Amino acid sequence: MKKKICIILIVAFLAAALLAIDYFGPSYGFYLRKPTVRAYGERAVMLMNNGYYAGSEEWRAASAKALEEIKGVKTYEEAYPILSEAVIVAGGKHSRIVPPQKLTEMHSDVQMPSVSEMDGIVTIALPGFLGNTEQAKEYARIVIDFLRLHQDARGVIVDLRHNTGGDVAPMVLAVSPLLPDGDVLYVENAGGSRTAMTLKDGTFSGGSGISVESFKLRDHIPIAILTDELTGSSGEATLLAFRGMENTRVFGAPTAGYASANMTFSLFDGAQLWLTVGADVAVRTDEVFCDEPIEPDEPTDTPQEAALAWLHEQWRA
Repeated sequence: MKKKICIILIVAFLAAALLAIDYFGPSYGFYLRKPTVRAYGERAVMLMNNGYYAGSEEWRAASAKALEEIKGVKTYEEAYPILSEAVIVAGGKHSRIVPPQKLTEMHSDVQMPSVSEMDGIVTIALPGFLGNTEQAKEYARIVIDFLRLHQDARGVIVDLRHNTGGDVAPMVLAVSPLLPDGDVLYVENAGGSRTAMTLKDGTFSGGSGISVESFKLRDHIPIAILTDELTGSSGEATLLAFRGMENTRVFGAPTAGYASANMTFSLFDGAQLWLTVGADVAVRTDEVFCDEPIEPDEPTDTPQEAALAWLHEQWRA
């Protein structure tokens, strides 16, 4: 009898656990069965409630509209346009729905930094990055190893032109020899609370949070940074890591205006929801950035030439 009761209790417990997973699991990306299109859309809209602008009246209206429109679609793909329209209201222009095929294309073209040295000037071109952990570490090591070989450099150019973003960790770690350890960037949520992204001994707490072996170049080496209208997202975050340092100057064009932090949520079919949850804050100047471009110190159509001229001035000073 006791054995029978025990079996009944175990079965009841398992049934309750399965019901709980079936009900709550989709909120955390766990599924016991394929969700209906309506459930798929409702979960995405629920996640959007974490967005930077989700406290607004505009979002309340947009979320209600999206939930109503989702009822009329028959496939996940048909839901993308509805969700894409809604997510911009919840998170701003930096937010988006990325279909699975688009993600595959993005991750298939992983670019690495290019580095060079001429007449005592090291030039580092940092592209956007969407890759795996090992590729992220390789990205950072390429620059760190080159700087280690050129510790006698008289100046450095960090080229962030065409850096459209991605994982911020390898970018910041790549230039970690040029940055002091400590808080590098703050992310401020809609309520004003701030979270620090910290650099310490070759570990960066932001992005993928990777670690590499790093070192520090000498203090006060002049650093010229190049930007253009495509410098965005993590490219802008990397720019802000230098903002307020006395030995730096920025040349080029205003950035793209995506200086904000996104969270990534995976949907059932492999699509991802990229949702802006906070604005970037420059640690040294306490400036808050989000949807507006970051202006260079010296606007110019010839940033490379202007940067070289400035670096030469620093040597003569």
